[in-house]
Amino acid sequence: MPRRGRRWPGVVRGGVTVALPGLVGVASGFGSASAIATLGAFAVVYGEGRPYRVRWRAVGIVGAVLVALAGIGAAVGSSVYRAVAAGGSALWPMVIVLTMTVVVASCAFVVDALRLGAPGAFLMLLTLEIASVLPATGVSVPTVVGWTAIGAGAALTVSMCGALVRPRTPERVAVASAVAAVDAALDRNSPSRRREAVRSLHAAWQCLYDANLVATQHPLTRTLRASHLRCANALHVLDHDEAVPEDDLRPPVPLRRPSIRYRLVRAAHPRGRSATVVVRLLVACPVAGLTAVALGVGRPDWAVITAAMILHQGPDRILGTYRAAHRFAGTVLGLALLAGLSQLDVRGAALVVVLALMMAGTEAYLVRNYGLAMVFITPLAMILGGLGAPADLVGVSRDRFFETVVGVTVAVAVLWGVLPRAYRRILRDADGQVAGILTRIADTVDGRSLAELRRDLEFDLHASTAAAITAAHTDPAWTRERWPDHHRLHELGYRILTSPRVPDCQPEPDRTPAATVRSGLSWHERPRGMPTILGHGRDIQSG
Repeated sequence: MPRRGRRWPGVVRGGVTVALPGLVGVASGFGSASAIATLGAFAVVYGEGRPYRVRWRAVGIVGAVLVALAGIGAAVGSSVYRAVAAGGSALWPMVIVLTMTVVVASCAFVVDALRLGAPGAFLMLLTLEIASVLPATGVSVPTVVGWTAIGAGAALTVSMCGALVRPRTPERVAVASAVAAVDAALDRNSPSRRREAVRSLHAAWQCLYDANLVATQHPLTRTLRASHLRCANALHVLDHDEAVPEDDLRPPVPLRRPSIRYRLVRAAHPRGRSATVVVRLLVACPVAGLTAVALGVGRPDWAVITAAMILHQGPDRILGTYRAAHRFAGTVLGLALLAGLSQLDVRGAALVVVLALMMAGTEAYLVRNYGLAMVFITPLAMILGGLGAPADLVGVSRDRFFETVVGVTVAVAVLWGVLPRAYRRILRDADGQVAGILTRIADTVDGRSLAELRRDLEFDLHASTAAAITAAHTDPAWTRERWPDHHRLHELGYRILTSPRVPDCQPEPDRTPAATVRSGLSWHERPRGMPTILGHGRDIQSG
């Protein structure tokens, strides 16, 4: 279980965000319905680790999305519930399944394209799924939307309250975590510690960018810079013949992320990583839901969310298989915890307290260990969906178990059977994106345009490294054959990033990034296909 800095402040925020509106609602006479605020409270998770300067915007946007998804889920669920109650077809639940499929595919595309990381689309889909079953308990659509909005407001308030007391805490925590990770890696040089050091350094730099501190002489910037140099100099002493995370750590300070528009446009084509994630979701979710309906179990939405949560975080088949195992084991343990909670009178204030504790447990482990997070998410979803412990614990637990089996089985089958060689296409595409940026740099002399292209180049180099690591997990022999070309392309890219910045007026030809590209791509050292790239920008993508 990786250490990700101190977690207890986020754990407390998660629990308080659920408890505060819920307990106030119960005290005001709204009863168990006030627990629905938990759906909006999920937004607090998306603010963790972000400086207060941008945190309010992230939590506010996600909160608005959760309110919209809760409204969609409740409206669709209400229609399906009425149709089934009136003796409609047994296929009516497929309307919920298809709605969930569209939502998770859309959210997963945006999350993957923007590289937002955990929890990704998970809590968004969970909000839709829980909201879709609440009408069956007699809760109206406006009630679901209203309480979700209250929870989202509580999330924004709680997530920002620390700004009044210690406004630089997120930045200090990020830098301290990076320094500790670097010290650990230098103390005992292991792959896992190197990976964590690189991840922590990049996260800390982006945190300082968001806080608008990178261009200053703030002590946090100087401290991070010193640790960054120590780590970069230590990790690049030895050569290696495969892609590793430290490929993306060089002595210069990392650049700010590209614009949201650039990242979305970059991902919006059929050859890339995000498209692979979306295609697999569009296949797996309807198949899992239809299989559950055919087997006659009561909640096909459980099978859908199980399959979706295994597939939505990326195309890596090895890591996806691990997530499947975590999902299954965590659900089984979560059902055991639910059985214990069902012995209590989980209504009113007790319901809110239980949900707050489950939310705190989820926040503690969601980005550290998916299996342990599922231990808390399972009872949270099942208790919140019924606004109390299930009356038929055995029947509900049995259905949940079988639908988890269905979801896991379908997800693993899709992971290995749909687009089985996607890792090759993704790596070729990622390297092609790098080559395309290099081509544009070679043709650009304007200083402002070069600055933007450098930023885009670094982002594409990181994406290319991630694609190479995924390919190495899946097919080491094929990846090893491609490694020399990939490595030369990366070395050239980082030479561009470290070349001097020159003004856009009368640039020195022998010192511009364009000159570096041309000199670096002399005929004898060009990667296979690169001569065609500089002319047409196509060869490496089809190579």
